[in-house]
Parts: sequence; structure tokens; C-alpha cells
Amino acid sequence: MSPLLASSDDLSLLTPIPLVLHPAAVYLDSLSESSQSTMLVSLNAIARLVTNRQCDAMTLDWAKLRYPHTAAIRTALKKRYSPTTASKMLCGLRRVLKEALSLDLMSASDYAKAVDFPSITGQRKLRGRALSESEITALFQVCRDDPSRQGIRDLALLAI
Repeated sequence: MSPLLASSDDLSLLTPIPLVLHPAAVYLDSLSESSQSTMLVSLNAIARLVTNRQCDAMTLDWAKLRYPHTAAIRTALKKRYSPTTASKMLCGLRRVLKEALSLDLMSASDYAKAVDFPSITGQRKLRGRALSESEITALFQVCRDDPSRQGIRDLALLAI
């Protein structure tokens, strides 16, 4: 476990709280049904990361997160995920912390510090490889040899 990440005892909810007072539940409830499941997966990943797999989104006390936690989360997400996925996850983290602030579970000062980390920028590395000239020629030949509509379509797509 990273020295910046707290033990799960420090970040676990001591007692269950009503969902209307739980920052992650309130945030998830504001999303569409399809977005809820996607973001729940992201929030669970963040909760497991910051507690060494001891908490999930509903058992983590989000209001206890401080800048050292969020900075460590950002660093870990940047290493493990594509820029787009990591940014989405950090957006969810910021929104849950905003709900913690709105629910008076976190001070404005603690909130401002916790979300004061830079966004993740960059592009995903392209996958695959460049085709050799002989491979390209072979693809064209296969399409020319295919008399079906799909063969003609594929030949047109390759020509573009």
C-alpha cells in the first residue's frame, strides 16, 4: 500500500448512514440509470484503491478524503487507465466530494484542498501497427476477388 493511502480503518464508515446522506449515493442518484452503473464501477475502483481493497463506494467515508488521498488517487488512475477513463473517474470523485460538502459532511476548506488536483490530459496510444506494402496489396486483392457487395464495399473503404 502506498504511504499516501490511509488504512481502511481510517476511511471506513464507522456506522451505516442513510442513503440520502451518503455522498456517493446522492451523486449516483443524480445520474441517468445507465450512467449510474458506469460511475458506480468507477467509484468502487477508487474506494478499493484508496483503502487497499477494504472498502467500496458505499462503505468508504468520502468526507474523510483529503488532498494527499486525492493526489495519490489521481497518480494511480493516470498510471492504470487511459486519459479519458481516468478523467471520467476523477470527475466522479470531484462530484462525490461536492456532495459531501453540500451535505455538510466536509468543510469548504477541506473540499477545496481535496479537489485541487490537475486534470489528466493526453491521448491514448494508438494500438496496432502499420501494415507493410505487401499486406496492403494482399488486402486489396482479396477484396477484388470477392464478387459480393461486401467485397466491393470493402474495396471502396480501403481505397479511401
